Amino acid sequence: MNNMEVKVTFKKDRKDFMVILCFIIGCLSVNGYSLEPPPITPIEEFFTIGVSPNIPGDWHLLIDGAVERPLSLTLDDIMQYPATTQMSTLECYFPEGPDLLVSNANWTGVHLNDMLLEAIPETEALSVTFYGVDGYAIRRCNLDDMLLRDDFLLAYAINGQTLPIEQGYPLKLVLPGIAGFQNARWLARIEVSTFTPLTDLDHYPIHARIFEPNDMEIIALGTYIIRGMAFAGEEIDINNVEITVDNGQSWEPAQILNYYVPNVWKHWEFTWVIPQVGEYQIFARAIDSFGNVQREESGNFGWKGFGVTVNVDYDDDNDGVPDSTDNCPNDYNPSQADSDSDGTGNVCDENCPNLDNLNPVNFIDYSILTDNWLLVDVNLAGDLNQDEIVNVNDIEIFTDYWLSHCYEE
Repeated sequence: MNNMEVKVTFKKDRKDFMVILCFIIGCLSVNGYSLEPPPITPIEEFFTIGVSPNIPGDWHLLIDGAVERPLSLTLDDIMQYPATTQMSTLECYFPEGPDLLVSNANWTGVHLNDMLLEAIPETEALSVTFYGVDGYAIRRCNLDDMLLRDDFLLAYAINGQTLPIEQGYPLKLVLPGIAGFQNARWLARIEVSTFTPLTDLDHYPIHARIFEPNDMEIIALGTYIIRGMAFAGEEIDINNVEITVDNGQSWEPAQILNYYVPNVWKHWEFTWVIPQVGEYQIFARAIDSFGNVQREESGNFGWKGFGVTVNVDYDDDNDGVPDSTDNCPNDYNPSQADSDSDGTGNVCDENCPNLDNLNPVNFIDYSILTDNWLLVDVNLAGDLNQDEIVNVNDIEIFTDYWLSHCYEE
């Protein structure tokens, strides 16, 4: 990336002052614990959707239509403009159901409104359409909406690296707080027109989503940490998240983990002390800084549309793994290590070749096995398949466990 001026724009109001202050010194919650910055999703973990198109070797961005000064810009041309980097959460617009595609990143690019103004829209211009290399288009958005937002970007980098093709290389439209499908990828043309706007920008209402547990997961009786995120568009801050496991008859507060950044997720967690085995539905709801509570009904981002159903099972060995899925239900083994993939965990697998009773399985165990090479007898050290001879079949089993641990430490 070229050396360039990095411009970060904040509106001069109290909320943005507090955001800056949080970045400098960190913010404290009302409970006194320090809040962390919102988590950034590593590029390799950022969600992807759809098939990436072939980008022409002579790619350039056109800004044309009802403008006085049409532009045709290569990526190098765009990168000569003053750059800005800002955090924004991208979420696929699923107003209900278990589908959850959401990630958060620092995006680097140029201000969309600066580029539009550089092209000098005609006085009669009313709308703008964004076209992708793949033929996808966001049609006739309100031009004034685009010009008023200082945080709308034409992004060419994510988390300090060149934008990957699956994320929209060479240029992606980043609209903080706006539905993911309107953040167009692989931009090739921006057309300004005098036609009446057709497309409204879809802002996210306040909503909370559950990351863990997964829907229909079996979990162990005991204490479980429920985790998730809360998010809203229009620079709305979320102050609280609440959890219910009794269909809304009672709610308990979750712990917010991150300080406020406009149009960025907050993560939260809730320690659930499970009273008994059985089936439960877990719901989460968000409450914003004005006291508005996430709507209840299913659909349209209501909390009833995002419920997660779990089955709670006994956990006789107290390792956090429910008995019905534990590969050693009577032996403590939270790692569930199963080196030979036979469905029996190492800690209760008679084949586990911990011949010196020390972890891990290594050359010492191998030397014990070879000391009995081709000997025939019962209970020989190294007779891993218990066929009363130490031979190549035992070596094959042994290699499955190389450097494994045969009991939990």
